[in-house]
Amino acid sequence: MADLREEVGLDIGATLAKAVVVPKGGSLDSPEKLPTYVGPSSDLSLLAAFLAAHPAASLAATGAGAGRLASALKSHGPIALTDEFEAWGEGERVLLTRADFVPTTPHLLVSLGTGTSILRVGQEGRIARAGGTGLGGGTLRGFSQLLLGQIDHDALTALAGQGDRRRIDLLVKDLYQSGEISLQGNLTASNLGRVSSRDSRDIAHAITGLVGENVALLAAALSKQEAAPGPLDVVYAGSTLLRNVALKDILAFATSVGGARARFLPHGEFVGAIGTLIRARKREALVP
Repeated sequence: MADLREEVGLDIGATLAKAVVVPKGGSLDSPEKLPTYVGPSSDLSLLAAFLAAHPAASLAATGAGAGRLASALKSHGPIALTDEFEAWGEGERVLLTRADFVPTTPHLLVSLGTGTSILRVGQEGRIARAGGTGLGGGTLRGFSQLLLGQIDHDALTALAGQGDRRRIDLLVKDLYQSGEISLQGNLTASNLGRVSSRDSRDIAHAITGLVGENVALLAAALSKQEAAPGPLDVVYAGSTLLRNVALKDILAFATSVGGARARFLPHGEFVGAIGTLIRARKREALVP
């Protein structure tokens, strides 16, 4: 076998496949300087074409489709598989070195993929699942296809960035006069409960709000369950956030309404791919 000159970390989700390529033993904390890939998990031929440009590479994979990938790429050699939550914990530690914040210890790490998992990151990076929801990028994709005839991620995020969900959602101030209830008037009383606009931009913003608000409020509630000086920080990552400014704004606002602080992991779409490479390196170091 030829000497392996590169390593490839792969995170194969239900919707998107992500990959990071690094020179053997190289640094992983600057994904913007490395060859990367993001594409549909439904068409692994595109990923295979990307990997063909890196034939002298070892592979490590995580995610729901990692097993299927191992079967599809048998000719490439063995693939080191890692539990998804373990990979996320490892990858977060690497990417936090580039962040402009230090989260609380413990804190919550929110994996916004096709669905959403909320992980508790404790002392020494110990990972445990704290909760989750079926709302996520798959929900955005489904609503977008049903209501807009559109399933392209970038097209949806562009529309949402130009929309105003206040014309689609029912707000507290639509129901109560100021002072009649102890809630802010600009809070959502009912997602999609008004529908006074049929503009695709407003609809895109509204379905983004439905997912973002509910994920954030759940995460914020979980962040306050522990007896700590204050709520745990909520760190958001995952491919659903990729170029999705509208979703980030909604998550930040709704998390603060829930009494917690939102943080966003730099290059968070690659957290699983980077983490599975770290796990593979650690296992390799233990082999005599």
